[in-house]
Amino acid sequence: MKTLLLAESHPPTLEHLTGLLSQAGYSVRAVNDPIAALEHFAADNPDVMVLSVDLPRVEGSHVVQLIRGHSQGGRVPIVAIDKGHLGRARGVGSVLDLKVNAYVADPLKPGELVPRLESLVRAAQAVPLSGLASTLSRPAVNSGELKGYPLPGLLHSIHRLRRDGVLVVAHRGLSRRVYFLRGGPVSFDSTVKEDSLPRYLVERKLATPAQAEQVVEALGSGLRIGSALADAGVELVGEELSQLLRDYTRDKLARVLGMREGRYAFYSGDEFTAEVASVDLPPLAQILEGARRTFPLKVMAASLKANLGEYPVRSPEFGRDLQAMALDTDDIKIAMQVNGRIVLKELLAHGRGELSAAYSLLWFLKLTGGVTFSPTPVATGADVLSAAVVPDRIGPRKRKSLPMETAASLREEAVRIITRSYFGSLGLDIAADAEAVERAYHETAMRFHPDTYAEYDISDLKDLLDSVQEKLSASYRVLSVEEKRKAYLQYLFSKLDVGRNTAVVVDAEIALRRGESALKRRDFLSAMHAFEEAVALNPREPEYYSFLAWATYQGAGGPLVQRAQKAQKVLKKALSLGPYVERLHIIAAIIDTDLGDAPLARKKLLKVLEYNPYSQLAKAALRKVGR
Repeated sequence: MKTLLLAESHPPTLEHLTGLLSQAGYSVRAVNDPIAALEHFAADNPDVMVLSVDLPRVEGSHVVQLIRGHSQGGRVPIVAIDKGHLGRARGVGSVLDLKVNAYVADPLKPGELVPRLESLVRAAQAVPLSGLASTLSRPAVNSGELKGYPLPGLLHSIHRLRRDGVLVVAHRGLSRRVYFLRGGPVSFDSTVKEDSLPRYLVERKLATPAQAEQVVEALGSGLRIGSALADAGVELVGEELSQLLRDYTRDKLARVLGMREGRYAFYSGDEFTAEVASVDLPPLAQILEGARRTFPLKVMAASLKANLGEYPVRSPEFGRDLQAMALDTDDIKIAMQVNGRIVLKELLAHGRGELSAAYSLLWFLKLTGGVTFSPTPVATGADVLSAAVVPDRIGPRKRKSLPMETAASLREEAVRIITRSYFGSLGLDIAADAEAVERAYHETAMRFHPDTYAEYDISDLKDLLDSVQEKLSASYRVLSVEEKRKAYLQYLFSKLDVGRNTAVVVDAEIALRRGESALKRRDFLSAMHAFEEAVALNPREPEYYSFLAWATYQGAGGPLVQRAQKAQKVLKKALSLGPYVERLHIIAAIIDTDLGDAPLARKKLLKVLEYNPYSQLAKAALRKVGR
């Protein structure tokens, strides 16, 4: 049965079409918003799509445009449907900028939609698929929502069944893929630039940004990673390159395991092997490492809660999986205490290893079948010959004093978290998205969780750390939900003077902040796009134009005079809205200086200082021009 993705924001139309297309023999995935459509496309890999032309835009783009930009987006037939049945058809002109395969004005008119879909599906089936596209063309053997951390169980199942295939996870416009051979992860890729291997090289200071761009271009031309690195002058070969790829795959797989929003799907097959660089990793070790890096401790504790009064004992699977788990020395010491004679609660509280390490290891062993639980002590080894098994007791361990410098640092940082805004408490900018909020919450909450300092006496810090956890939890609850995050930003802007001439528009302020971040990275093209978005959302705010003018001057391309003319055109519009915005005059003066007209630049800067004698920006610019 062919799968069909249907995206329609009008509920009655969505319901009617779902029934109609199901009767026509399609397995229909019906969604009512563009974000869900992107996630379902990336994870569920449909055979054909039916999308409404009036779906809300995502960051200024129609969902069709975003899907066509996806690596698999070119092979899927897409039909755009209109509202002819409601008397509101926009006409074929509404899809001229969209790369759709067909347009249907009235999808409920008999003989219109279904025959068009059948012809498109037949044509698509006539094109033979190979490689990764062939693997992803099959129905997913497992799929669902990412809520509740389902991926560790899935990875364990993939290992047990020694499956080959591709795990796809999708959230909004993000799509990540993990490749498996014989049950183990061997490679990773992503549609997100920040996830890319070249970016990873820059972060590890193994390549410059310029070399990273060369690597991207070389990979895009079809070169394998080793040749691409050599072309860019990055000296990584042999075991050094293999270790880098292993570290990169481990790092990104941990991020995948920690995702809590979006969808996932696993496709069986190994046709991708010629298209990816494979590495060998201990398959089960990645589950434990990823969970320790990204899961809140409470998730693992909740899994063990029902077993706290029972006696864990290592199972035969523990020995069989030991190589795949690749446990370190500390974990082995904890595992050796799992002998069936120590109740789990005591083992966690007083056994070897820190509390967080013990919880995560026991959670992991329970997941993989490496331990079983008994309501009574279990006879193992020499105990088998005894008439009765006596439980072992572990005395409470004496806790060390927390180092003074660590305690002082915790107090200082805790006060910062408690007294700052929700964004400040997580160390985030207002432009942070839900994934950044998720990551920051996990990292910060773990750093300040009392269990992180289980070996120390922190009684005098307990109340403070509890207050930190309350603040972090409140921050996460608000900032992880888009509607709540925007409402909170509106509240913040209403309390703060952000220096705007017009009413604050939250989405515009977020776009402005994205642009400022891009400017700091000297990514002028991204900055221009962000500032253009801010201007479009609030076209009466002159400050936005000042940032757009500067990004245009720096990154528009072409000779100096041409860039200056483009920037001056933006400044002219801005000055008509806010003639006293000092940033506008300063940018204009800098442009005049670069064009060789220092007297005019000096005149503009002196004018700024007339109505604001304390302007540090104007004084700095004037020093450069020369008095």
